[in-house]
Amino acid sequence: MTFTRKSVGLTVFLILLLGLLAACAAPAATETGAMAEEEAEEEMAAEPAEPWYDEADVDSDHIHVCTDSPPKYGGEVVVAGAAGAMTGSNWFIFSARDDYLFSQLIDRDTDAVSIHPDVATSWEVSADGLTYTFNLRDDVRFHDGEQLTAEDVKYSLEMFFHPDTGASHGRTSGLDQLAGAAEFEAGDADEISGIKVLDDFTLELNLVAPRSSVLSNMAAFNIWPKHLLEGIAFADLGETEYAVRNPVGSGPFTMGDFEPDQFYILKANEDYYAGRPYLDQIIFRIGLSGATAFAALENGEIHMAGRVTAVEYERYKDDPNIVLLGGQLGGGMTVWANHNRPLWQDARVRQALLHALDREAMAEAYYGELAEVLHLRLTNPEFVSPNITKYDYDPDKARALLEEAGWDSEQEVSFVTYYQDDQNKRIHAAMQQYWNDVGIKVDLVYLDGPAWVARVYDNDDFDMSYGCCGWFNPDQLRLSLGCDRSWPAGRNVGHYCNEEFDALAEAAMSEPDPAKRKEMLYKATEIITAEAGEIPVFWPTRFSAFSASVCNNINRQLDEPFAERYPANWYLAGE
Repeated sequence: MTFTRKSVGLTVFLILLLGLLAACAAPAATETGAMAEEEAEEEMAAEPAEPWYDEADVDSDHIHVCTDSPPKYGGEVVVAGAAGAMTGSNWFIFSARDDYLFSQLIDRDTDAVSIHPDVATSWEVSADGLTYTFNLRDDVRFHDGEQLTAEDVKYSLEMFFHPDTGASHGRTSGLDQLAGAAEFEAGDADEISGIKVLDDFTLELNLVAPRSSVLSNMAAFNIWPKHLLEGIAFADLGETEYAVRNPVGSGPFTMGDFEPDQFYILKANEDYYAGRPYLDQIIFRIGLSGATAFAALENGEIHMAGRVTAVEYERYKDDPNIVLLGGQLGGGMTVWANHNRPLWQDARVRQALLHALDREAMAEAYYGELAEVLHLRLTNPEFVSPNITKYDYDPDKARALLEEAGWDSEQEVSFVTYYQDDQNKRIHAAMQQYWNDVGIKVDLVYLDGPAWVARVYDNDDFDMSYGCCGWFNPDQLRLSLGCDRSWPAGRNVGHYCNEEFDALAEAAMSEPDPAKRKEMLYKATEIITAEAGEIPVFWPTRFSAFSASVCNNINRQLDEPFAERYPANWYLAGE
């Protein structure tokens, strides 16, 4: 079970509460009768007829349930850090699923596979897999009170597909097979013809070829209000009041006070269609991170401190006041060798990069229990060939490959990353030394997030880059690594290109026969690993530290870049 809606336990809890209120309002009873009633009420409150949690979730590593505290309304949670949109980006570029301020058409569970309703109550898929029809709720309203309709969904989809918006999500979502999407992106059409509004609460999507990932990706984009944004050029959205200060969605929280570089507050949406959130507000402390955040968590100043390293993991794993929630990522930490640079176009050089690294030793030294060696960014075992190429630590082999390829050991290459914490800096220094030992000189370059995006994505000004993450969804092999998926058409950071790989990965997305689809994906995964198309390093188990007083707390990331949180269901434990 995942707490995506108020559970049956809330109903029971409210029934009990109403019973208590009724008792308080009733005429005075005899002393003996009153005592009996009080004892009965106490027994009912202590042992509700139905639990408010699922026993299967009690020992979960990504859900924190409170077995002795029923759900209740009120209070605030304080979070260290902020959404990227509040720290240099904006809500339009930051188009990924946000479950605080925005609703999605449908919702994806924490297993990254199961789909359940959100704004859409139901959907039908045609027998040929080319037409998806969504039936929408008629009681969803944006934070300004206007009703959400199918026109808003159509507008939001087109906004994410349009190159001027600066968001790559639409072009890497598997929805590029919408009829008319290519013409719209090229500027040859004013709308995506495959998105049809049948009436206010019915939306139809028409594809040119089947796509297995349509439902998964319809659960991963925010729905924006057309009535506020229509008429503003997509290129100008980032300069509007809605870009940072006043994002307007239809989710469980609304934007409250905002002090740049200090904090912002989300207020409970009293009119949220799925029911008012339990919390009154969530406060985000911008810039609070690292040791300072963990100290604030320990002394009770905040409730959520962020991602832990191996050091904090050991410190907190047995602490009853702090819970660690997370799990293995979809994919992990990867080095992207820029295939646009001649120095990496020989596969033997890329293979040498992998053989030169003792990834097992680094994982143990820097992550402890929290990482293993990564061999491919697709980590769904169902679709990864057992015969992929794996690269053991072998510096002699690395030197031999470099010599065969004619590597110039005097040249220096740039290694650009936005990971600047102490743990990662130690990891980068170790990688730098391993590569230096085989004759590859590396210059470490540290940038903040926006500067990294500008240098790597916008300007293609790097030799190697380092970052996160990967995928559980096999369609991302094609959508994130295809020859035509470099920025801004996608997130192919290293510009990997193999036409046979593309053909197999493309065909697999439309193949209805599961056995044939798996065969195609097996071959595709064998190709990219044999060529060392990317340099995968670590597969982390990523935990974040939270106060144990925050109940129904969910934190998991199985597919880039979408974390599952469901903050509408968080509540604070009672006394």
